[in-house]
Amino acid sequence: MHQRSRCLVGLLAMVCAVGVLAAGCGNGGSPEEDGSGAGGGGSAGTSIVGSGGGPVGDDSGWAGDDWLDPVGCSNGDFVKNLSSRGSLVGDCEALVAFRNSLMWQHIISDLPEFRFDPNWGDGDISYWERIEIQDGRVVSIDLRAHLTESLSGQIPPEIGQLDALRKLDMRGNWAIEGPIPPEIGDLQQLEELWLGSTGISGEIPPEIGNLAKLQFISLSRTNLSGEIPAEIGNLTELEKLYIYETEITGEIPPEIGNLTKLKTLLLEDNKLTGSIPPEIGNLTELEFLGLADIDNYTGDNQLTGPIPAEIGNLTKLKYLNLSDNQFTGTIPPSLGNLANLERLYVSGNELSGDIPPELGNLANLQSLGLYDNRLTGAIPAELGNLSKVTGFSLHGNQLTGPIPEELTNLDMVIWLNLRDNDLCGDVPEELYRVSDFFIQDNPRLGGPC
Repeated sequence: MHQRSRCLVGLLAMVCAVGVLAAGCGNGGSPEEDGSGAGGGGSAGTSIVGSGGGPVGDDSGWAGDDWLDPVGCSNGDFVKNLSSRGSLVGDCEALVAFRNSLMWQHIISDLPEFRFDPNWGDGDISYWERIEIQDGRVVSIDLRAHLTESLSGQIPPEIGQLDALRKLDMRGNWAIEGPIPPEIGDLQQLEELWLGSTGISGEIPPEIGNLAKLQFISLSRTNLSGEIPAEIGNLTELEKLYIYETEITGEIPPEIGNLTKLKTLLLEDNKLTGSIPPEIGNLTELEFLGLADIDNYTGDNQLTGPIPAEIGNLTKLKYLNLSDNQFTGTIPPSLGNLANLERLYVSGNELSGDIPPELGNLANLQSLGLYDNRLTGAIPAELGNLSKVTGFSLHGNQLTGPIPEELTNLDMVIWLNLRDNDLCGDVPEELYRVSDFFIQDNPRLGGPC
């Protein structure tokens, strides 16, 4: 083992001991914070201290400095008591393949790469770091990026041998590259797959549809391309699906409507085209739906057609963001059914027609963005019912008529932007109390309607 690796082990252990870098020694970001898990972390029963270096102690299990011999899995070196633990041999060989295919790369310095050396191969597999074993099988692998190092290399096809695996987490390793191997489809016990914020590329393999127990999947902030495979509709246990900030193209497959347990669907900042399939209305457990260009990247989602009225079936929805696409038609009145909605953004599209008064039913709404469309007609007085709204933007449309007096009921609003319309009449005096109130570029405002 390299002397430098031994030093890194000791240094990291001392840092963890005094708590200076607790974020790098304990759990990283939660699964909600996709790709933010740099800093390590692991499941119960997993050790990560020293994961940036080589094995500590006896080096007798190693076959050379840079390569680990998989024979150790079948001859009893790594899997003790083979007669009763033979099913671990394939798991062991897959871990050896992982170890041999990966390198550590420094994030904040120009130091050269060095071998990914957890203590895999140092004695009994039961004591190997960053894995969890239950009932004689490897059920979890936590290879999230370290505080100061990221893994480089590729996911080996031997991943398919880990057929008892329930969780694979490689988030934050920007230097991981290459495709997702189709053998991933052999992991039919997998419940969590976290590959966000990595350099993986190629298409999403259709074999991913074999993962019938999958509940969480993140492929965000990657170089993935091609289309979302229709087979994703087979993942009927899925609760959270993150595929944002990628090079994914094509249409949203209608099979996504089969994911009736889905709570989070984030497909923002891709290169999606076509319309929203009406089958999305089947996702009645959905709480977060994002299809927007949230970072204003050029060439991102360019979804077209009308906003389907079926979105009004998603009565548990809290977040709906369809901004900066090319949607046409009117805002469906059925959006007024979304009684739990807290944030509604449909700005930056080509929507036309009146603002539906049914939006005034959204009693829990906190932020409303309808700006930069082609909306016409008057501002409905019913919007004054949105008593929890703090941000309210209707600018950049073709709205006419007076500002309704009912908007003075918005006691919590701190941002009210009505500029660049064709509003007329007097401005309700109480609206000037709003800390950020914009009414410029309404040439008839203050005059008769």
